[in-house]
Amino acid sequence: MDTPVFDASRPIALRLPGPKGGRTIHVRFPSDDEWIDRQRRRKLLVKQLGRGASETTVANREDADAVLFAKIRTHPDDPENDAFEAVKLIEELATCEVDDVVPDGEGFRVTMRVLGATTVHVMRMPSAKDTFEYRRGFVRAIDLQYGRQEITVNIAPVSAMYKKLMISTEGYVGEVPIIHQAVAVRAAIDALDTAFAEDRDASFPPAS
Repeated sequence: MDTPVFDASRPIALRLPGPKGGRTIHVRFPSDDEWIDRQRRRKLLVKQLGRGASETTVANREDADAVLFAKIRTHPDDPENDAFEAVKLIEELATCEVDDVVPDGEGFRVTMRVLGATTVHVMRMPSAKDTFEYRRGFVRAIDLQYGRQEITVNIAPVSAMYKKLMISTEGYVGEVPIIHQAVAVRAAIDALDTAFAEDRDASFPPAS
């Protein structure tokens, strides 16, 4: 039996459950530019509630996903869906969960579950400079009135960082989508942060 692989060019049929038995919607996988545009439209609003607590909501979530879903539908005769259904369907396409990150030579081996497959990314260890510059371009925060902050996530810089760190991949046909690249880069940076923390703890053991 062949091992499932991820192929962004493959036609996709998504099942949307419903009270009348559900519907099948046919789509293509979004392009990198479409994922970038969708992420920019989804503003994170953080409201400080006091005593160290905060509340985060995603503004334009339904609208951003409805815009993207309208672009990737491939069968005009498929049943219509509302913006909230579009959110569920786009989140299904965006499925990318890290199962494991283990040291591999001078870097990390990142195993991830994506839509229909399990993939592997062997990544070089990012430098402290790489991490700083990446984070600076990844997030833009604007302070608003009444203790609120608007955060915009830009995944466009992911591609350059991923190409710099990537050694090899498994489980893909064709290019790795930027939505998967972003998760692999985040996993490598988190692994670096963990390594720094472990070194710090080893250098400064608790007093006996």
